[in-house]
Amino acid sequence: MRGIHIISTAPFFAKNPNGAYSMNKFELYTVVLSALSWKSLGNEIIMASDKKGAEYIDSLGIRNVWDGMENVIPDDLEGINPKMFWAAGKLFALREFSAPLAMIDLDFILWKMPELPVNRIVAAHRENLTPSVYPEISSFKFKRPFNTEKMNEKVLPMNTAFLYLPDESFKQYYVNRSIAFMKSAADCSDYLCYMVFAEQRLLSICAEEKKIGSQVLMDKDELFFPRDDYTHIWGAKQIMKDNTQSLHDFCDRARKRIRKDFSAYEYVIGKIEEAFSPF
Repeated sequence: MRGIHIISTAPFFAKNPNGAYSMNKFELYTVVLSALSWKSLGNEIIMASDKKGAEYIDSLGIRNVWDGMENVIPDDLEGINPKMFWAAGKLFALREFSAPLAMIDLDFILWKMPELPVNRIVAAHRENLTPSVYPEISSFKFKRPFNTEKMNEKVLPMNTAFLYLPDESFKQYYVNRSIAFMKSAADCSDYLCYMVFAEQRLLSICAEEKKIGSQVLMDKDELFFPRDDYTHIWGAKQIMKDNTQSLHDFCDRARKRIRKDFSAYEYVIGKIEEAFSPF
């Protein structure tokens, strides 16, 4: 099964036009483990990026972690507001790779191969329709027409930290609808509701429209329970950013895991540590 990781640097440079793109140390260890574990399960993993994302990975000297790197994400996101639609790169990457495929977030690791049916979407988990995150569709404002008529507002959004899409025609329908929504939306300061609608709620709506079944890896109530099949560090990111000891402990565990299970890639540890060396 082909999997894809995605780096889109446009949101970073929208906030830091003169900055130098980089990832945190814990993020690098996580994405390396994510790629290596996925490959160890008998799969292929591709890094999909824009030009500057690819240059960053090359500067670290860790390109060989992936089975390939492809610059398929437009640097300008085809005019989409990168602050407002900070995950737009994921949809552009999906557009360029044929189904069946799995999209894996950089902070998500699969230690065991999940069931991937030939006729059902598989996502990380379902989301509640919390009004502050998933408001009524009629509340969205548009700068050009986007048809929201007959959309089923009752279907639960699907979190795409992991997303398996088995069918090419459905994948393209979902991706095209999502990109059209992002291009049609009026610019505003809502950097959450519009993005999760485009990526996660539209996924469920499109699946319901096309009568495509779906299932999830876990119940959302299990997100913060220890598991031996998946690791999602989303909830721990801010802790590691704020607490040096937590960062050190996590990276130490990651290094031990690489040495133990993926010894052929032990050189990556040196590359990552070198990138964060003060000298």
